[in-house]
Amino acid sequence: MKALVKIKKGKGFLEIKDMPIPEINDNEVLIKVHYTGICGTDIHIFSDQFPIYYPPVILGHEFSGEIVKLGGKVDFWKIGDRVVAECQSLVCGRCIFCRTGHPEACFNKRSPGWGIDGSFAEYIKMPAWLLHKVPSNLSYKEAALSEPAAVSSQLLYSRAKINTGDFVVVLGPGPIGIIIAKMAQIAGASQVLITGIDKDENNRFLLAKKLGIKHTINTNKIDLREVVNSMTNNLGADLVVEATGVEPAVNQAFEVIRKLGKIAVVGLPSEDRTNVSWLMGCFKALDIYFSFSSQYEDWERVLKLF
Repeated sequence: MKALVKIKKGKGFLEIKDMPIPEINDNEVLIKVHYTGICGTDIHIFSDQFPIYYPPVILGHEFSGEIVKLGGKVDFWKIGDRVVAECQSLVCGRCIFCRTGHPEACFNKRSPGWGIDGSFAEYIKMPAWLLHKVPSNLSYKEAALSEPAAVSSQLLYSRAKINTGDFVVVLGPGPIGIIIAKMAQIAGASQVLITGIDKDENNRFLLAKKLGIKHTINTNKIDLREVVNSMTNNLGADLVVEATGVEPAVNQAFEVIRKLGKIAVVGLPSEDRTNVSWLMGCFKALDIYFSFSSQYEDWERVLKLF
C-alpha cells in the first residue's frame, strides 16, 4: 500500500513509500481508510517540534474508514461497518489511569501517527475496542472530523465544564477553535467570540460565520479587551479557550478573563516554555484547565451531535 512515512527525526524527512498492508491479531480489525485529516500534531512532527515520536512511522490519526478484515476474536463488528477510532492504542489496562477511565493518560499509550503506524495510508489496523460506528447520515468525509471534535469535547465539556449562559472567548479560528466555538453555542453560551489575525479574515472567519459564529475579532486591528469589556459591563469573559499555543494569545486569555473565571488550554506551543501573566492569574484567582486527547464519552457525544 502507499503511505506517507516520517522516515527519521529532524525537520522534513517525509516520503511516500510502498509499505506492507498491516497484519492484524485476534483482537484487531483492518480498516480501509476513506478520509484522513491533517492535524497540528502532523505538522509538528513534520517540523520536528513534537516531543515524542518513533520513526519510521506512518503519520495521521484523524480518519474514517470501513472494516475489511476481522481478527479471530472480534465478534461485535462486521466487514463493511463504517467506523472511526479512538487513539488509545497499546494502553496497559492496569494502571491508575486505565482503571479510572482515562486510558488516554496511560504511560504505555502509543497513538497512531506518532507511536504506531497511522492513517496516512490506504489501510490501518486498530484494536476493535477503540472503534465507534459512523451514523448512517454522516459521510466518510464528515466523520473524519470525529477525532478533533472529540478533543474539543473533552476540553469544553469534560474538563472546563462550560455552563449555560457563559460568555465565551475562543482564541484561534483553526479547526479545533471553530469546533469549540460551535460546541459552546450548543451548550447554551450567552455569547461566543472567536479571534484571529489578518490572514483569517478571508477564510477561517468566513467559515465560522457560515456556522453561525457571528462575533469574529481580528486582534491585529481590534482591541479584544475593549470588545469584551464593552459586552460584559467591564466584567470579563466567564470562559476563555486558548486554541493557538502562541504567547500573545495566551496572555490575551489572562487579560480578558474575569475574576474567578476559567481558562481552558488546548493549543500546543512550538516552544517548551511560554512567558505568561502569571501574577494577573493569581490576583484573578483563575481556574486553568489543560486538556490533551479524548475519552470514550467524548466520541459518543460528538457522533450524536453530528
